[in-house]
Amino acid sequence: MDIFIVSKNLAGNISQEVLYKFKNKNFTNKNKLIEHCFAYYLLNRILRTKYNINNYTLEFIGNKPYLAGREKYISISHSLGYIAICISDCDCGIDIELNKDRNYERIAKRMNFSCKNLQEFYEQWTKYEAVYKLNKQPESFKTYNIDNYTITAVSSNINEIFNICIKN
Repeated sequence: MDIFIVSKNLAGNISQEVLYKFKNKNFTNKNKLIEHCFAYYLLNRILRTKYNINNYTLEFIGNKPYLAGREKYISISHSLGYIAICISDCDCGIDIELNKDRNYERIAKRMNFSCKNLQEFYEQWTKYEAVYKLNKQPESFKTYNIDNYTITAVSSNINEIFNICIKN
């Protein structure tokens, strides 16, 4: 699995006209629209440049995107300053969260998380969200703590190898 973490600040280098070509949902909030379009712009660039997949169709089951034909599996997440995309030969899920100070104990209790501190809470929360996107129990997962963010990627492949690339 390849995991790409990209700063949303890089969206400012791309014209809105180009970004809007990647719109596949309607948004009332312009920032959310740009974030959405930038994520699918990045996905397109990654598929073309890294995987040599130039012609593809996206299908959605719920909100989860799939490549028609399933030659690769994808998952997308975003949190404030970053977009996270994972691409694998097997079904996958990803979540990224900014670790902000919060009363995690109440949420952890409601979610039946067993955590002693805020970092453990975010590790469990991102895994929960990534598993939700996978829509089944994962065979493998990897959690990263980068700056003030927690990222968890999950896979249906027990032998998944996780590679991460960060672009600020």
